[in-house]
Amino acid sequence: MISATHDGPVHGKTVHETTVHEKTVHETTAHKTMVLERVGSAFSLLMQVRMLIAAITLGLIPASRISPKVFVLVALLALASWQAARHWRTIVPWLLRWPALAIVDVALSFVVLGIGGTSGPFLMATVVTAAIAGLLFGWRGMLVISILQVAGYYTAFALTLDEAGGDIATFQTVLGQPVYYPLAGYAGVALRRLFDQQIREAQARARAEARAAAADERGRLAREMHDSLAKTLHGIAMAATALPLWVRKDAERAAEEAANLAAATAIASREARTLLDEMRSDNLSLPLAGALRETAERWASAKGVAVHCDLEPEIDVELRKRSEVLSILSEVLANVERHAAATSVAVRLARDDGMAILSVRDNGKGFRMESVENLAREGHYGLIGLYERAERVGGTVIIGSEPGAGTRILLRMPVQEPAGTAGNDLAEVG
Repeated sequence: MISATHDGPVHGKTVHETTVHEKTVHETTAHKTMVLERVGSAFSLLMQVRMLIAAITLGLIPASRISPKVFVLVALLALASWQAARHWRTIVPWLLRWPALAIVDVALSFVVLGIGGTSGPFLMATVVTAAIAGLLFGWRGMLVISILQVAGYYTAFALTLDEAGGDIATFQTVLGQPVYYPLAGYAGVALRRLFDQQIREAQARARAEARAAAADERGRLAREMHDSLAKTLHGIAMAATALPLWVRKDAERAAEEAANLAAATAIASREARTLLDEMRSDNLSLPLAGALRETAERWASAKGVAVHCDLEPEIDVELRKRSEVLSILSEVLANVERHAAATSVAVRLARDDGMAILSVRDNGKGFRMESVENLAREGHYGLIGLYERAERVGGTVIIGSEPGAGTRILLRMPVQEPAGTAGNDLAEVG
C-alpha cells in the first residue's frame, strides 16, 4: 500500500529521485534474472551431460573391475547430477552466493578418480565441474577450481600408480588429460561471455523500444496539445478580441466575458502544466506497477489529493501497451481533478483469469452515466478517449458512477506471463 498526499519528498526522497532509484533497481534485477535464466539452463544441461557420462561409464568399465563400491559411486554421481539438473533454480543461487560449495564437487571428483582411476571413463565426468566453474564464476573462479582439480588428478594418479603399474605413466596421462580441466573451464567462461553479450543486446533492444515508445508518447502529447491547449487558447484569443466591443456596448456582459476569459486562462494553464508533466515523465522503462505508482504519486504531490496504490509487481505489459495504460491513468486522474472534487483516490492493479485489472476509484461527487453517443454530444471527449485507448491495448473499459457515490473506472486487458522469480534471490553473478 502506497500513499502520497503532499508536494515534496516521498520517504526522504523526491518523486524523481525515487523513480530514478526504482528504475536502476529494476534494470539491475532484470539483468540478474536474465543472467540466471541462461546460466541456470546451461548448468542444468551440463548436469544432464554428466549424468549421461556416469551412466555410460557403467557400460565401459571392464567386468573384472566392477565392484559394489564402484557401482554405488557411479550411481550416486548420476543421481546427484540428475537432482542438480532438476533443482538448478535452488542450487545455482547457492553456488553464486557461496562459491566455496563448488569445492564439494571437486572433492567428489577426487573420490571418483581415486576409485575409478585417472585413465578410465570417470575422467570426463569430473571435467564437467571445470566447465560449470567457468560458467558461474568467470576466469578467477575457473582457474581456482581447475588448479584444485589438477592437484586432485595428480594425487589420484599417484595413489593408483602402484596398483596399475608404471605402464600407465604416459604422456597422455601425465600431461594430456589434466589439460582437459582448464580447457573445459575456458569453454564455460566463453559460454558465459556469450550469454552476457546476448543479454546486453536484449537490453539495448529494450531501451530502443522504450525510446520509440517515448517518442510515440510525445507525438501523442503534441496532438493533444493541438486538440486541447491550442483550441483553448484560440477561444481565449477570440473572446479577448470581442471584449472591447462588449465594454463599449454592455458593461455587465463585458464583466461576464472577462470572468469567462479568466476561467479559460486557468484551464489553459492547467492543460499546459498537465502536458508538461507528462512530457517530463520518463517512466516507460519501469515495470507497469512501478510506472503506475510513479504517475499516481506525481499527480498526488502536485494536486494535494491522497492516492492509495495497491499494485501487484509481477504484472506487466509490453512497452507500447504500457504507454497507453499510463495515458489512461493520467486521463482518469485529470478527470478527477476537473470534475470529481475528490479527497481520495484508490489505484489497484491485480490479475484475474489471465487478465490485468486496473481499477481507479475516487470518493468524489460522481455523475449519472450516459451512453457514449451522449458523452460525445456533450463534449466529454476525455471519457471517450479511455474507450479508444483500451481498444488499442486489446482491452475494455467499464465506467461506473452515481451522483454522490464517486466514480470507479475499470480497465481489463491481456497481461504478460510473469517472469521467473528465481532471480530475486540472486546476489551477484560472475
